[in-house]
Amino acid sequence: MMKKKNFTTMILVLTVLLAVGLACTGYGTKLDFNGGELYYTDNVTEAEARKLGDYLVKSGFFDGKKITVQLDKSGSTYQFRMVVVKEKQADEPTMEIFKTFAGQISKEVFGGAPTELHVCDDQLKTIRVIKP
Repeated sequence: MMKKKNFTTMILVLTVLLAVGLACTGYGTKLDFNGGELYYTDNVTEAEARKLGDYLVKSGFFDGKKITVQLDKSGSTYQFRMVVVKEKQADEPTMEIFKTFAGQISKEVFGGAPTELHVCDDQLKTIRVIKP
């Protein structure tokens, strides 16, 4: 039987679209983590971005495949943005997993600070916001 953490990670990875060409589009500063690309904006520090990247490696989200995400912040709320395939953008069971994942990121990375997970299209435009 698959552990819940591994199942959650697998679902998250399966729903993330492997976006191409983001390096030239102004999504922020790029950091690489185990095949994953994490962009961060001027609204967050490099240390915050590195802490998130390290967590995404440890949790198995960044598992060697090319996955692209972005970290931004609006006021005191962190925004974890990820590209999600269109077929999963409105899938309620997937959204529940994302809600749990946003809560884990808030607790494990940002000390309980408000954190939203932004379900995005392939241009990192928000389709839906998930709050824990």
